[in-house]
Amino acid sequence: MDPLELGSIAAIILVFFLWGPQKIPELARMVAQARREFDNASREFQKVSTEIQNGTSPFLAPSTPVKAAAAALALPQTPQRAVPPSAQPSSKTGDQLLIEAARRLGIPTGGKTREQIQQDIIAMAQHNQPSGGSQASSAGDPAP
Repeated sequence: MDPLELGSIAAIILVFFLWGPQKIPELARMVAQARREFDNASREFQKVSTEIQNGTSPFLAPSTPVKAAAAALALPQTPQRAVPPSAQPSSKTGDQLLIEAARRLGIPTGGKTREQIQQDIIAMAQHNQPSGGSQASSAGDPAP
């Protein structure tokens, strides 16, 4: 007999004596469940990895606070027609867009995480946001 066959037989006999015939089906179910979970995690990882490479991942899209901060700062929007199609980048990821927005606002991005850059943009937007009460009184309308 081959040493591999002898080792396999010895392992089966050892498992049988250690856990008994009642535990073997339960152990087999646990091994099968662990295998399924591993396969599902592998598929999910491949899917997310592909989305990140294609730039279609929702994890890389700018979050709502960043959009609100950009709107509050009223960043100048360049018309799409002003830039020739050949000069436009093919596709930018959410991280690239975030870094570009931070640089336009004069926020240093070196060594910062995505979340730190977002917080800096939000803080700048809140700092530069005009207070709502002074606008209503300056418009000449009486307060209700």
